[in-house]
Amino acid sequence: MKARKQGNTLVLSIPKQFQVTEGAEFMSTQAEDGSITYVPKTPNIYEDPKYSNQDLRVKDDILDSDKTTGHEEL
Repeated sequence: MKARKQGNTLVLSIPKQFQVTEGAEFMSTQAEDGSITYVPKTPNIYEDPKYSNQDLRVKDDILDSDKTTGHEEL
């Protein structure tokens, strides 16, 4: 793979054999050794209108209970 310049950006082509669909979005990270990793972007459920009226917090029955287990940390 070879980086090529397109405008003010460097572009890495993705081989067809990887079967990445056009328009797919990725997040990238670069490690200290210079290696670059691309990870598919996942949808943000907090920005999805179908979840706008739902409480997405995890229900923790232990915190809602008055019972103690003897292992609580304050």
